[in-house]
Amino acid sequence: MLKKLITSFSLVLLISGCHTPFTHNNVNPNLPQKPYSEWRIGGSYPHYFQSIVFSTMIKTQSNKYKIIDIVARNNQNYETPGQWQTEFGYSNLPVYSDLPEEFYICWSSFADQTFYRTKLVVPLWARQEMATPHHFYSEAYDKNEIGYNDTIIIGFAPGGSVTGWVTGLAHPDATAIEFGKGVTERIPPGSDVCPNPYPNGKITEITPEAKAWLKKHGMPKEWQEKYNNVTMGQYLKLKNPPNF
Repeated sequence: MLKKLITSFSLVLLISGCHTPFTHNNVNPNLPQKPYSEWRIGGSYPHYFQSIVFSTMIKTQSNKYKIIDIVARNNQNYETPGQWQTEFGYSNLPVYSDLPEEFYICWSSFADQTFYRTKLVVPLWARQEMATPHHFYSEAYDKNEIGYNDTIIIGFAPGGSVTGWVTGLAHPDATAIEFGKGVTERIPPGSDVCPNPYPNGKITEITPEAKAWLKKHGMPKEWQEKYNNVTMGQYLKLKNPPNF
């Protein structure tokens, strides 16, 4: 009888020991664990140079894929469209998934009249930042609070330029933290890689105001394709790229 009890107890310890290295839902304990139910996503484009995001897939750090929406809004940088305003103040969409590791984005630039597909990687340090609590003083509540940089903002500009930042409540008065540039390729109209969202297949043109500004000042250096990480179809040759 004693031998059976010892054997049973040993078996329980063995089973428990086998499960110790794993966390709930088999999440890798070495990766940052978000302490909130949702993170947020937003998009931006330079004033005069509208862009539209029409298809986005993320690969999470737990190796799962998810389709999400990104709404790109005017960056309000009237005087210097070639620069980003990183104190983003508008609302962003919630995403209920693990922290993102890669973005695959189909979008179009009105100024370029070009379809693009971009891969944007969120490095480990940026995901760790998203899960790190920060103490800050809240003027609204007149007390110290704990917040997180739980929001990703992605900027879309002519020339296939894509930039990612993390921001949030952690530092309400601080600028966002840039974490990387996207790898972008031109997409021919009608390509099945990025479905064409326009009824007549033609990208909307920039406004007369934007055309006048562009004629006077020219395209800012920051948004010229030769200064950005743009390929001509090479990205499609990557091994097993995820489909939308």
